[in-house]
Amino acid sequence: MFITLDEDSLKLPELSLELIFAILLLLPVKSLIRFKSVCKSWLAMISDPQFAKKHLSLLTKDDTIDPWRIMIRYPYHDLKSCSLHSIFHEPYGYAVDLDFPLKRLRRDVVIVGSCDGLVCISFSEGQIDILYIWNPSTRESHILPSFGKGLNRGISYGFGYDSSNDDYKVVRVAFVNGPHEVKVYSLRTDSWRRIQDFPNDLIEYNCMESGQLVNGSLNWASANPSNHSWVITGFDLGEETYREIPQPDYGKKVFGLSVRALRGCLCAVCDFAFTIAEFWVMKEYGVKESWTKLVTIPYWRMQKPVCCSGPLWYLKDGRILVDFTGEFVLYDLAEHTFNHRPIYGIHDFHQAEIYLESLVSPNAFMKVPIDLNE
Repeated sequence: MFITLDEDSLKLPELSLELIFAILLLLPVKSLIRFKSVCKSWLAMISDPQFAKKHLSLLTKDDTIDPWRIMIRYPYHDLKSCSLHSIFHEPYGYAVDLDFPLKRLRRDVVIVGSCDGLVCISFSEGQIDILYIWNPSTRESHILPSFGKGLNRGISYGFGYDSSNDDYKVVRVAFVNGPHEVKVYSLRTDSWRRIQDFPNDLIEYNCMESGQLVNGSLNWASANPSNHSWVITGFDLGEETYREIPQPDYGKKVFGLSVRALRGCLCAVCDFAFTIAEFWVMKEYGVKESWTKLVTIPYWRMQKPVCCSGPLWYLKDGRILVDFTGEFVLYDLAEHTFNHRPIYGIHDFHQAEIYLESLVSPNAFMKVPIDLNE
């Protein structure tokens, strides 16, 4: 028995633009990039900055690690990317090469920071620092205006989102030869301007560490210039003002201090003479009483010097991903055990940064938004 289908029965049901919009919002970035080629209306919809914002909002509410990746600087002039999921849940991770802007020049590259899927990169070319904001998922990038020739050492940067002005900003702190001169770049105006000098001293071994973005503020481990005690200096990206962040009661003298952003919280990484490292998490930004000791990790014996650069991510099951001098280690908070995490194509890396796959464009402020109603 044969069934004959007429032409009308083969037609797919028509979906409203609003329903298509809602369905596409639930898809991962890689799929959305491919679906841009389906038709002009889908291209317009997915390319709209408002779509990117709504998609980002859903991603940040997702409690899984699926949309998160880790960017690895290896050795000094190459960038690779690896799925965070594979590090936690698979036998080994697999790193892929990233085709980042200016890669062909083979110069030292530094990851300044990441925010909303955008990554800020510092690239040294002679006496010039080249900075750009780049989305590794969409491969869009925007080069920042140059300072011209000058210092490209003794500089610390920070990168983050200013929600009060809907702007992405880069902060540059020059901490050699006199006052700590600070300049702020605004993506919205595509320009630099000088602001009030940095109020504290950046420590020499912390000099290459970037400001860590938490709750709309960049944070640095620094020193009080009068008594040289440890200070956490916060810089509000909206108000462009400094504040001292209260520290936890460590209970003993801290040998070395650095700060990290750990899943949206400020984390103080305390080193005690290379014997143990303590991680303290500030659950409510700026509130001293909200500091909680996450874990104390002992250093283990190795044939080479080991330094704990800090935590990168942790899961509710009690495992925390730690960077120990260019090696990824999973530390189990309950069992107090170490588990080295091999990544195919990587050994002894120099820097690692967690980033989110998103559609946010570094060129959104330079374009006219697409009207879906036209």
